[in-house]
Amino acid sequence: MYKSILAISEGGPDAVLSFRLAARVAVLFDATVDAVHFSEARRGDADIALQSMPFLKTDSDTRVEARARESERAYRELIAPLAGATFSGPGLKRARLVAMGRESSLLLLGRPGGDPENIAPETVHAALYECARPVMIAPPHADHRPISSVVVAWNGSAQAARAVGYAMPFLAKAQKVTVLVAGAAPDAVGTPFLVRTLGRHGIAAAVETMDSGEVSGRARGRALLEYTKERGAGLLVMGAYGHGGLSNFLGLGGATAKVIASCPMPLLLAH
Repeated sequence: MYKSILAISEGGPDAVLSFRLAARVAVLFDATVDAVHFSEARRGDADIALQSMPFLKTDSDTRVEARARESERAYRELIAPLAGATFSGPGLKRARLVAMGRESSLLLLGRPGGDPENIAPETVHAALYECARPVMIAPPHADHRPISSVVVAWNGSAQAARAVGYAMPFLAKAQKVTVLVAGAAPDAVGTPFLVRTLGRHGIAAAVETMDSGEVSGRARGRALLEYTKERGAGLLVMGAYGHGGLSNFLGLGGATAKVIASCPMPLLLAH
């Protein structure tokens, strides 16, 4: 059961979206939310520009302060009314964030992407690879519908198994659970055992298959998103596949990265 939720914001558009979803999940499971504002110095062109044109630093510092105020304002409006809620402001270091994440039941973040106002991919990377806890990504549009239908992307892997285990509180409350097996025969990836185990927890799961053919990882990710959206699911559960580096987006496989960057509903991940 989720009793301690760590909600992370960088103060951009994700602040309200991630904090609102954290409040919804907290109410659903009678949990406590620890909200944090966390922002690492961005590398690359922005840093080069600041070095070559120091007069830009004032504007940069002003925006950093404004983003921290956005996080605090979203906390006051959405999370502070919940019993036991806490807020940690600017200055939080990555090591402290990771330590908090490892002691939480669930981490909740906004969606990463190319927009510098959204949460940084490095932050999601730290949550997935360093905290060893389930990570929920909030979609870019608020959805007030109850999470009554859940799709589980299943391939029999260790990551998928961890994701299912972490998602059990949601699965137990859902009215409909669908185990989607993509690109494999259900028996070949242990699907009957998964369904049997879920049944022992009182969860009646239906099994469906999807074969997107010999396509790229990103295409498989798109197919999974289309399936989940067509079924009207309120939550997608899947393993996060890839390596620990950041040589590509999040250091994850193409399908996982595509789903994270484009999922229109809450997404629960485990690595």
